[in-house]
Amino acid sequence: MRGKILPILSFLSLFGILFMLNYTSPVEAGVLGVLVFFTMIFILLFGVMVELIKIFQKILKDKNARHKKTDENKVYMYATVAAFGPIMLLMIQSFSSVNIFTVMLVAVFVFLGCFLIHKRA
Repeated sequence: MRGKILPILSFLSLFGILFMLNYTSPVEAGVLGVLVFFTMIFILLFGVMVELIKIFQKILKDKNARHKKTDENKVYMYATVAAFGPIMLLMIQSFSSVNIFTVMLVAVFVFLGCFLIHKRA
C-alpha cells in the first residue's frame, strides 16, 4: 500500500509547490505557509530518493536479500536522511550563508546519518 501512496503524495506535493511558487509570496503565506512549503519539498524529495534507492538496488541486485521487509524499511530510512540534506541547504540558504564549508557539513551529516542506519538497522 505504501508503494502506491508515496508517488501520489509526491506528485501532489509537486503541484502544491508549483502553486505556492506561482501564486503566493513568503510574506503572504506567513510562517505556516513556509512550513507547509518545506514539508512539501521534503515529501517530494523523499519520494524521489526512495525511487532512486530502489533503482540502485535493482542495478546492484543484491543476491543476499533475505528479508524484503527489513530492506524496504531501510530504504525508507535512507531516503529520509538523504531527503533532509537539500532541506538543510535551503534553510541555510535562507540565511544567505551557503559556502563550501556549509555544503560539506551537510554532506557529512547525511553521510553520518546513513552510516548510523547501516550499523543499527
